[in-house]
Amino acid sequence: MTDVDLPLGHQLSLSGKFYRGRALGGLGGGIGRSVLFSSDPGSPYSQVRALNSAGGWAQLKYRPANKLEFNGAIGQDAPYMADMRAFPNPQAYGDPALIKNQGSLVNVIYRPRSDLLFSAEYRHLKTFTIDNSPYNADHVNLMMGVLF
Repeated sequence: MTDVDLPLGHQLSLSGKFYRGRALGGLGGGIGRSVLFSSDPGSPYSQVRALNSAGGWAQLKYRPANKLEFNGAIGQDAPYMADMRAFPNPQAYGDPALIKNQGSLVNVIYRPRSDLLFSAEYRHLKTFTIDNSPYNADHVNLMMGVLF
């Protein structure tokens, strides 16, 4: 795993996190799965395989004033296909047919006072299945926060 936080001048910065490993479901990798099973997970004859995955995210932040910031981000989480196809009919907690998540977002955050903020965000999510079928979702979020 690696973290990146690069200032690109007074108003612009680039940040991100990238990872690769096995059994990272508890940390948000592998689309939430750590292992795959060759058959019923409760069976003593079921083989277990730690799921390899790689992914991460990157965010570009533009802050033209102390009270205003704009953000754009992209991210992906993708288990390795060799692991996904290791068993003919894998079993998992969660849908074993899901192989990749991708997301992107843009938002604006306005802080009229030090203890108050408003934000608007648009997020596009895409999930792929093992036959490469994509499923899309769009999400708009409006938020107000009070800091104390």
